[in-house]
Amino acid sequence: MSSVVFICNLALANLGKPGISDIAEPSAEATACRRFYDHTRDTLLQVYPWRFAGAKVALAQVANDRPGEWGYAYVKPTDCLKARWVEPVYSETNPAPQDGDAAASVRHPHEIEGGRVYCDLSPAVLRYTRRLTDPTRFSPLFIDALAWHLAVRLAMPMTRDPKVRADAYQLAMRMQAMAEAADANETRHSSDHAGDILAGRG
Repeated sequence: MSSVVFICNLALANLGKPGISDIAEPSAEATACRRFYDHTRDTLLQVYPWRFAGAKVALAQVANDRPGEWGYAYVKPTDCLKARWVEPVYSETNPAPQDGDAAASVRHPHEIEGGRVYCDLSPAVLRYTRRLTDPTRFSPLFIDALAWHLAVRLAMPMTRDPKVRADAYQLAMRMQAMAEAADANETRHSSDHAGDILAGRG
């Protein structure tokens, strides 16, 4: 089972540094991990719509302070790292489109500002990437990518060697690409499986 300490120790091992037993301990390694871990995790979560960090919520409407620009205003979820798209509430009489997420995003523009979500839908549902802090929910390849990205952050304070940092960066990007490809492949397989089930109902 993964943990913050486990991921930090992977990053430290990638740099040839000793591990830690507790991220709150006073060692230099733990201090550096505390400094960079949360930011590195959130940054990696933001750059790609990871399935394990995806969320969907019906938005709570508030007073619209930009009526000349948008039809409605909603409260942005507190755990929202990256809004992906807004959509109406789908039902049997208003079924979800079958032409993919990108088309839905273009069809229903939105804007995020000051803790609010603006759009022209009512009611509205937001699909987004959440700030997921539980490492047990991460995929194995995401954990490897996160450990290497953390190693990039730790490289200069821990080694003072630009080459070590450059090498770690190359490996971080390679692991990130692998993790994204695996996540995308899982999405396709899930969609294909759902299509097979629906096709079999006829």
